Amino acid sequence: MSLAILSISLVTLLSAHNRALSLNAEAATLTDAVTLAREELERLYIKPPTESLDVEKKRRKDYPLFEWLTQIKETPFENIVEARVVVYKIKGGESPPVVSLKAYLAR
Repeated sequence: MSLAILSISLVTLLSAHNRALSLNAEAATLTDAVTLAREELERLYIKPPTESLDVEKKRRKDYPLFEWLTQIKETPFENIVEARVVVYKIKGGESPPVVSLKAYLAR
């Protein structure tokens, strides 16, 4: 009887441990995606774009799991543009964005 209780509790603990490992990997992926998006927004703060653009997805060697898209749109305010960095996880087909950050920049 005690062996049955022990085996059931060990299976439950193993399941919980596997879920914790999965959540840890997901958190690390999200952290890397947010870091990439923030770095790319900082580049736009340093050198604001001179025109509106919606460019193709880019990749970096230091973030091999991700690609990102930078979108620049005009706003109704003079010399202010909306910058958005959308980070995608590289998969075989189209994937939903992992993270999207938006900022307003002065030219």
